[in-house]
Amino acid sequence: MKTTPFLIVIAAVLAACSPQPKPAETRKTAAAPVAAQSGSDAPAGEYAMDLSHTSVNFRLSHLGLSFYTARFTQADGKLAFDPAKPAAQGVSVTIEAGSLQTNYPDPAKLDFDTLIEKEFLDAARFPRITFKSTKVDPTGPRTARVTGDLSLHGVTRPVTLEATFNGGYKKGAMDPAGARIGFSAKGTFKRSDFGITYGLPAPGTPMGVGDEVEVMIESEFTRG
Repeated sequence: MKTTPFLIVIAAVLAACSPQPKPAETRKTAAAPVAAQSGSDAPAGEYAMDLSHTSVNFRLSHLGLSFYTARFTQADGKLAFDPAKPAAQGVSVTIEAGSLQTNYPDPAKLDFDTLIEKEFLDAARFPRITFKSTKVDPTGPRTARVTGDLSLHGVTRPVTLEATFNGGYKKGAMDPAGARIGFSAKGTFKRSDFGITYGLPAPGTPMGVGDEVEVMIESEFTRG
């Protein structure tokens, strides 16, 4: 699972949230671009995921005592960005299930990455995890609720992420990659909904590996 069940990222909201202007101020603010009000001058267009500035992490309960945390290290994604029309934005992400990284301390005794790939993700049969947004609901000047189809372990179901737009800037000399924007996203889903039932606790007890998976994503996207 070197790139997490998932679950990509994302979409952003760049609408103004300042108080309504007085009539005399209306003409000025009406001409101001939405991007300026949100602290970003990144242009609209299609952006590509910058993997060197992306992390896809997840965690789930272990025996009710702690949260086991791991990550995926290989992902690719595209983001249609439009600060003037946040609800029209969209994102698609592909994660390599075999890129799971657990940092297990002694792989000579037990390779936890391989165990999880086989018993949980079955990466040999289902090598890719994908997320494709179907709806973006702005919830604030920089936040949105992003619903999309998550395909995991051979099953596709809707999953919702809470996304935050962290800012961005237009193409300039300081960044050879071009224009850049950044997002944070998080969400939860039940692995049993995707047919992953290995180690689930018996009803009424935490003794096992939790059903609810919490996903945490940080990502930057660039446009040359």
